[in-house]
Amino acid sequence: MNEIETYIRRLFEDIPDSPRKDELQLEIIQNLSEKIADLTAKEMSQEAAFKKAVEDFGTIDDLREELADSAKVVQTKKLGLSLAFSVWGAILITALMLFINFYYTPDIIWFVYPVFAVLWWPMSLFFHWLRCKTGRSIGFVYSVCGFVLIAALMLFINFYYTPNTFWCVYPIFGTFWWPLAMLFYSLNKKSRKENGYDA
Repeated sequence: MNEIETYIRRLFEDIPDSPRKDELQLEIIQNLSEKIADLTAKEMSQEAAFKKAVEDFGTIDDLREELADSAKVVQTKKLGLSLAFSVWGAILITALMLFINFYYTPDIIWFVYPVFAVLWWPMSLFFHWLRCKTGRSIGFVYSVCGFVLIAALMLFINFYYTPNTFWCVYPIFGTFWWPLAMLFYSLNKKSRKENGYDA
């Protein structure tokens, strides 16, 4: 890797990878290499030619926003495919569990447990995709959905196995602290940002 290529790679190293980033890097390296070759042909030293070419090139601040948007689009598309796969995978697994449960052991409802575990897969990918697409924090909303899932499971176990004893309030109360903590964390973060404590 020559000097100009090393310099350009270093300029772009903090920018997310994307096809557009690779294309721009190659184009800039080629243009600067040609300029250095022209300058050295005019009896300028290699070091001086490199310095002159870099000074004339300037910064890549104008390109950062374009490249960031390009990388964001690519990442969102990849996550969208993963999300679609997880949704269809969860549907197929749920259908299989329902069939096995009601065909082989219709007197005992147990499919709820594997389905409960499987639902976290598309739910987590959905919120990850949403965060990448919007750029907003989704911790609180994710915790609320997780709380609802856990509470629903506790309610099912309680009323299916021990309908005469209402005990599910205890684990639900314990789980409730998750979204509550996330709410206060989000409010505190927003307050610090408004007061200028966080950049």
